[in-house]
Amino acid sequence: TKSTAVGGIVGPLRSPAGFHILKVLEKNNGEIPAVVTQTHARHILLRPGPKLSEADAAARLEDYRRRVVEKQDTFEDLATRYSEDGSAKEGGDLGWASPRKYVPEFEQALDQLQPGEISHPIASRFGIHLIQLLERREAKLTQREQRDMVRSIVREKKLEQSFSTWAQEARARAYVEFREPPL
Repeated sequence: TKSTAVGGIVGPLRSPAGFHILKVLEKNNGEIPAVVTQTHARHILLRPGPKLSEADAAARLEDYRRRVVEKQDTFEDLATRYSEDGSAKEGGDLGWASPRKYVPEFEQALDQLQPGEISHPIASRFGIHLIQLLERREAKLTQREQRDMVRSIVREKKLEQSFSTWAQEARARAYVEFREPPL
């Protein structure tokens, strides 16, 4: 419960997974906001491959951007025709999203846009994106959304710790020998 002090134990509690005894290791109220700024965006995704290089994909997306800015086409029509993402049938519409939903490169580009603006091509692990921010809103998170956000943050912290441990172990196992070049 909320009133349990750090180091305190709660339980046994019953859940669909079984009985649990919980120990409060840490409390942090500042990291999970009750209200967040959500974004409504659409995108066009091109996936580079044998027939399309990253540079060609970026050039093609830059041309799409120019066509929308010059009002020769709409972003929605171009996304429907050319995007290689499941959102293509909705004109690239990604719906409303809370922070941390997208990969960091996509999220950073989205944060730089004003409503109605279109990014320049952005590379991520999924491919090359062209992003249009439609609008922003303040939204109150439900308890479930807050819980999901906490899980995501904990998962990211554990991943960072695991990577750090792995990197330290790899460095400790590495053998490096410096040799002078023969004369």
